[in-house]
Amino acid sequence: MSDTMKSLSFEYLIEDCLQDYYTKGRILEIDKKDFFTEVSDNYRSSFNGEYLRYPVGPAAGPHTQLAQNLLAAYLAGARFFELKTVQIIDGKEMQSMIEKPCIDVKNVGYNVEWSTELTVEEAAAEYIKGSVLLQAMGIELGLSDIKDFVFNISVGYTLEGIQSEKITNFIDNLKDARETEVFKECIRALKNNVNKFKRLKIEDIGAISSNITNTVTLSTMHGAKPEEITDIVKYLIINKKINTFIKCNPTLLGYENVREILDNLGYTDIVIRKEDFEHDLKFDMAVDIVKELKRLGKENGVFVGIKLTNTLPVYNSRKILPGESMYLSGKPLYPIAMGVAAMFAEVLNGDIHMSLSGGIDKNNVTDVLKTGISPLTVSTLLLKPGGYKNIKSLMDKVLSEQIEIGNLNAEAVKNAAESARNNSDYKNKGDGRFLEDTLPVYDCFKVNCGICVDVCPNRANMRVYDDRFDAAYQIVHIENRCNECDNCHTFCTRGGFPYLKKVTLFADRAEFEDSENAGILKIEERKFLLRGEDKKEFVYDLDNPAGDRKSIENILETMIKEYPYLMQ
Repeated sequence: MSDTMKSLSFEYLIEDCLQDYYTKGRILEIDKKDFFTEVSDNYRSSFNGEYLRYPVGPAAGPHTQLAQNLLAAYLAGARFFELKTVQIIDGKEMQSMIEKPCIDVKNVGYNVEWSTELTVEEAAAEYIKGSVLLQAMGIELGLSDIKDFVFNISVGYTLEGIQSEKITNFIDNLKDARETEVFKECIRALKNNVNKFKRLKIEDIGAISSNITNTVTLSTMHGAKPEEITDIVKYLIINKKINTFIKCNPTLLGYENVREILDNLGYTDIVIRKEDFEHDLKFDMAVDIVKELKRLGKENGVFVGIKLTNTLPVYNSRKILPGESMYLSGKPLYPIAMGVAAMFAEVLNGDIHMSLSGGIDKNNVTDVLKTGISPLTVSTLLLKPGGYKNIKSLMDKVLSEQIEIGNLNAEAVKNAAESARNNSDYKNKGDGRFLEDTLPVYDCFKVNCGICVDVCPNRANMRVYDDRFDAAYQIVHIENRCNECDNCHTFCTRGGFPYLKKVTLFADRAEFEDSENAGILKIEERKFLLRGEDKKEFVYDLDNPAGDRKSIENILETMIKEYPYLMQ
């Protein structure tokens, strides 16, 4: 199996999306009924000069690194996107540093990955493709006739790295991508395929914005030196003239406070280390930095705010993920993040713009927005059953109330933080039981389960209808969309590994030979190399099919008939 993340061409993406939508009523395995179609201006705002319809979306993480991730989130209602962090270490070097599996969110969220596995250039291409794709599909689907979303790029972790040609080009090209080959190719692809669209017109394509972002977040983990943070943000403000969030760490709350919160909520098994707090930026210094940089931003006509919070480093006592350390997110991070927010709100008298990520869910999303903290981003929630559709549940909750999002209310932030410390919604519910692996290649469910489809950030699993089996729906895995994060295994109701067990579509022979999965590889126009459930390989000729039918042949025929655009 390949654990390397791969990019899909823009032309492939629009073909996939349009064919799926107009023949199956879904896009990227999200059914039309699960699209968030409310076009409301009640929450509209001007975010650093850009139109932002809703202040909710995915955080920097597995859901914001590939163009198809971004569209899946947009369909579910996301309009603010904190893109996956880039840094000077990238590509193969970064891939060698991130062992797999890298995600464990059975209860609490844990991960062992941080910045993008792509090269910086590949990441920029994905973000440009994503922005164009969202604008085009927004029009085509009637979700918005204007660009109504905001991309917020994220960079780390050293001044030298951020000043490098690689990262400065990344920032410049995303501020305005008009002259990049990627943007030009996206526009060409739209024009060449405009006859396949029903609503999108040539004049709409001409109006697509090349301004991908004007806001950056500085991530202050993974080697960011406290004394260097000021210099980095000064560089971003003065030299790059870009609006900047400073992403703060949960360690600002202090070891004793964090330990107390975790213990009170029943997370006594989580091991935090004093050295992680001692080596990190201290709160008093953070306040001084924010005050100075906020003043500098005002002098240079750019926005400076804070993003709360990064994930929390903890000792890897579970041994489900590799390595000694892992990074905590999800439910227990919410009261910690709100505690940090309350400290900043009090000391700065509410005179600061805060965005927040850390355990946001439908139980707290409106409470947080009412404090004036905005936008809100989520990651762990999207890795739980429901996947991207969980954004829609957040948006349904937000739009069910009238919330006036305005300036930060320090007292409201303090109250929300106090409430979170003992709220039963964030108490430890436990992992539940771990299931024995009983997952078969075919017929794993008799009803439409498909949890492994929903929880995959990269849309690497799909439901395929074929009534020749005992169960009508089969799971097919798309190898070149998978980076073996293991999240589908975490929630498999049969305790298995869908990305290792299910019939797999391979893009090339190297993928095929690197796997033992039952699967399909196109080798000629009418011929396919197949590997059956019994691991035996054979060539299937569409013009001379064998008489003795095999299950893998049924899947192939169904894929050719129903998904020809995936079988090129």
